[in-house]
Amino acid sequence: MTSLKRHPLIAFFVLAYALPWLVWGTSIAEVRGLLSFHIPQPLAFWIGLTLATFGVAALSGGAPAVRDLLSRMVRWRVAPIWYVAALLLPGVLSVVAIGLFLALGGTNEVGVLLSLQALLPALLFYIFFFLLTEETAWRGFALPRLQAKYSALVASLILGVLWGFWHLPLVFIPGSFQATTPFIGFVLSAVATSVIATWLFNHSQGSVLIAAIFHAATDTTIAYSNVMTGSRWLFWLFIGVQWIAALAIIFVEGAAHFARNGDLRATVYPQEEL
Repeated sequence: MTSLKRHPLIAFFVLAYALPWLVWGTSIAEVRGLLSFHIPQPLAFWIGLTLATFGVAALSGGAPAVRDLLSRMVRWRVAPIWYVAALLLPGVLSVVAIGLFLALGGTNEVGVLLSLQALLPALLFYIFFFLLTEETAWRGFALPRLQAKYSALVASLILGVLWGFWHLPLVFIPGSFQATTPFIGFVLSAVATSVIATWLFNHSQGSVLIAAIFHAATDTTIAYSNVMTGSRWLFWLFIGVQWIAALAIIFVEGAAHFARNGDLRATVYPQEEL
């Protein structure tokens, strides 16, 4: 318990990997004929990741740490521009990538994985889903503690790499998104997305809600636009556009905080370390 309190980030990442990987591992074992059943994959998020997040928060920081997580999840009083950025930026990046691809002679069909009619319901569901699972874990628990120790850039790179490789078991599960795309490209996309998410997070007083909206908008836009599941050339072009956006944020806002004039007191945990 003393070690957990001294190293909550290590404890969190160990459990955040171990519990979901255990769930996904049963699906891999079933595919390979080693098991006759599998644990439902959504439990990797709803149970595994949630237990890692709130369990480590409670054991390492007690009630204040849990209250911090819960307050971030409902932190909605932020400037409207950050809602707009979280919702529209993924679409802008996709349109730029597709536009460049078409200009180079490529073709792309939208609505293959997700129809236009299903776009809004999917977006709303994913906001709810990521708010209660991934974003409370990565941006709610991990990012504030990383930023208490490192610059925004270093924290984003660490989190992006760990977040990307967290999805590795899905590569071996037929039908998953990760099984259909080059995994190294997926990780590179996750790192660039992590930089952009930190920028939004730090401009919204550490709001997990804004991060969840951005994550949901990213996934639904990718599914509707076919930008990562169509042409392989378009896949890499989109990742390049994501990295250009991430590098622009670093250059304009500064690597230290990604929010040159922002109020950063709520973006770290514990706050007194800022």
